[in-house]
Amino acid sequence: MTTNFEVAKKLEDIVNDNRTALNLATNGLYYGDITKIPTTPCICIESGDKDQELNGAPRRVMITGTNYILVYHSEVKSPSANREDDDQYAEQVEALVHADATLGGLVIDSLVRTIEFGYQIRSNTLYRASRLTVEARWQEMLPYPL
Repeated sequence: MTTNFEVAKKLEDIVNDNRTALNLATNGLYYGDITKIPTTPCICIESGDKDQELNGAPRRVMITGTNYILVYHSEVKSPSANREDDDQYAEQVEALVHADATLGGLVIDSLVRTIEFGYQIRSNTLYRASRLTVEARWQEMLPYPL
């Protein structure tokens, strides 16, 4: 039985396994969002919603788990500075997730549904940030009363 927590941890593993390619410092990856950014780039994996719907008998369900990859790129000193690099960095993270569609056999499929580019304030500092929404689907059987 797969859980949304396991999917989030697998996303964390994917980022961690590619730490060098992503130029992440030792203190640059977290499970859950943080309020103080110790270094940039910084990536936080945040679990989200889990939706279920019946899709077969007896009591088979399709589950869609949503998780977020929050990327804090850099402090904003100029609105246009580093924008290109920041956009490319978020898409580099997207490519890493897409490289393993089943997340190591944990799910049927996964997809970076959206990338939202913008800004976030942490500890009174403005950061250029991106939020990648990752959806993963899997099936399971619910208990069936006899």
